[in-house]
Amino acid sequence: MLLDNVLEIKNLRKAFGEQLVLDNVSLSLKKGMIYGLLGANGAGKTTIIKAIFDLVKPQSGEIYLFNKKMPQSVEQYKKVGSIIETPVFYENMTVEENLLLHCDYMGEQFKNNIDKVLQDVGLFNEKEKRIDQLSLGMKQRLGLGRALLNEPELLILDEPINGLDPEGIIDFRKLILSINQTYGTTVLISSHILIEVFKIADMIGIVSKGKLIKEISKNRLEELEMDIEEYYLSLVKEKVSV
Repeated sequence: MLLDNVLEIKNLRKAFGEQLVLDNVSLSLKKGMIYGLLGANGAGKTTIIKAIFDLVKPQSGEIYLFNKKMPQSVEQYKKVGSIIETPVFYENMTVEENLLLHCDYMGEQFKNNIDKVLQDVGLFNEKEKRIDQLSLGMKQRLGLGRALLNEPELLILDEPINGLDPEGIIDFRKLILSINQTYGTTVLISSHILIEVFKIADMIGIVSKGKLIKEISKNRLEELEMDIEEYYLSLVKEKVSV
């Protein structure tokens, strides 16, 4: 195991009944990188992420977070920020009240970060609004703000741009790049929207039918002079025909 690996997954296998949803998946994230996990809906991306948080228990394999085998104590997860599927808030409470509540169990000291993260995600002027007054794009940005409250070393985002309009997708992409470049935050982002992930990821892992079928750096893909959609389809079709 490399000491600069923030996350390492080894030979992860998970089945629900007779359906194999993760088939010997291994991957690693070096400190400071953005790793894009790409695949169709149902490919296994969310199951990988849920396994990291011990929400899904694999039949075999190992997960190391900050060089410690998981699952560990809750404290280990306090170095991680996440959006898994659609972020959920208390609709009748304000933006600020929701974040204060989050700090009650993440740590009182993080209350001092609320104004800063709201500035970072462009919601400082909305902090007195109730959640039911926010657009979908605002809720997604608030989900990211909440994930950043505890100053995470690793940010895990599962399909974070689902449902966003083009302007919202562009804003969200810029936010992720800014967070990574400003704070050195390591990012794992899963999506079925290939082009958007390609625009921000340093390394791309392609998942199909529970297998991680290919990892490739963005630089290498550019050297091959193939766009991500063409490359993805060539791999998935090859996998299906085998």
